[in-house]
Amino acid sequence: MLAGLDEVQARLDALTGALGGQDAGAIIAATEALAAAVVPLGDAEIARDQAPRAQTLIGSTLAQLEAAAIRVNILKDWTRQRIDRNREIRGIALRGPALTY
Repeated sequence: MLAGLDEVQARLDALTGALGGQDAGAIIAATEALAAAVVPLGDAEIARDQAPRAQTLIGSTLAQLEAAAIRVNILKDWTRQRIDRNREIRGIALRGPALTY
């Protein structure tokens, strides 16, 4: 179980790095690798002596997942802003107000 959690942590670190690099191909590859690492954990059981470390790993992994989700949303908003600016330059009507920070 702990090895599986360590694998998820490593894959999540790779996804965080890919998000920082803003490379779509690397983000997709890292996301698929993370999904493949999470699937085996569905039926895993935690031994009593491993429970405290597992809880710590799960807590830090959940915090990193939330941070990654926030990054994805920011990148999505930035992309939408770029698209909207390009449409404005070309004189194409916007579907709605542009998102700004």
